[in-house]
Amino acid sequence: MRAVVLRAGALIVDEVPDPVPGPGQVLVETVACGICGSDKQALDHTEDFLQASRDSGVSTFEFDPGRDLVLGHEIAARVLAAGPDTPHTEGQLVVALPWAVDHAGRVHGVGFSNDFPGGYGERMVLQAMALEPIPEHVPPQVAALTEPLAVGYGNVARTGIGPGGTGIVIGCGPVGLGVVAALAERGVAPIIASDPSALRRATALRLGAHQVVDPAERDPVDVWRAAAESGQLLHVWVCAAVPGLLNDLLYKVPRETTILQVGAVMSDDVIRPIVGIYKDISLQMCMVYPHEEYARTLGRIAEGSIDAAALITAEVGLDGVAGALAALRDPEDHIQILVRPNG
Repeated sequence: MRAVVLRAGALIVDEVPDPVPGPGQVLVETVACGICGSDKQALDHTEDFLQASRDSGVSTFEFDPGRDLVLGHEIAARVLAAGPDTPHTEGQLVVALPWAVDHAGRVHGVGFSNDFPGGYGERMVLQAMALEPIPEHVPPQVAALTEPLAVGYGNVARTGIGPGGTGIVIGCGPVGLGVVAALAERGVAPIIASDPSALRRATALRLGAHQVVDPAERDPVDVWRAAAESGQLLHVWVCAAVPGLLNDLLYKVPRETTILQVGAVMSDDVIRPIVGIYKDISLQMCMVYPHEEYARTLGRIAEGSIDAAALITAEVGLDGVAGALAALRDPEDHIQILVRPNG
């Protein structure tokens, strides 16, 4: 099959072996795959990315940089072949939590494993129990937004926030916009969204933010102070990977704020814990969210409670992936770029 391969630090379109499903797995063809910030990190900071996996003991994101790697984990796909031990049928359109299990029982992150190629290729092997059928009326390329939006919705759900709570969202890519939509769904007010991109700020307003901020012009915490009522507690979702930002927030936010770090800063980052201690700041690093939020997010897309299509700003074939990744390094003109390997 054709795929975009990370090889010797570069992205190359080449022929690679077709993946072969094992027990409890299905073979699918990629319909659409979103380009994620973690894909850019694996490309731009390969050794730091791998060292983080080693240091944390999380093997799901380990791969051999000396072997070909096919990235891509924000997936919509069509089932090509399903074994008798799976409930899926040929031709079925699905989205998928991006994981698979090898013959030894080891869990791999699809798109971050040499043995389980991701959505920057024509075909993938996925774990059958990780699939969710796409409702017939939902375009599969729109359903591909399920994974990043679910990260946003899920990391709001884990807090239990509701009416009376307030939120700042820093970084309005697909994950941050999912946070904005989730806060709006829960009646949180005010919601302040911060991003350098005018396009992303405008989209945050459409999804329910009450005010948006260009951080080069105004500080989102100052905007929040002017908008919030006395005594309201603050939650901050940091969906940007900016070194130094977390420490800056410790100084700026009020007492008893909860900060949720979603954006993956790859380098060491210095904070002054005593400032957060004196202010009773709660800090949560966010990786796993409630599993049920994935299917719920697909349901939200299906019912139209979030306009996921509005986040798609471009689509490319395999030959356009390298250029799309370059464009997303300066994301003024884009929110989500989809890879469509099969046209």
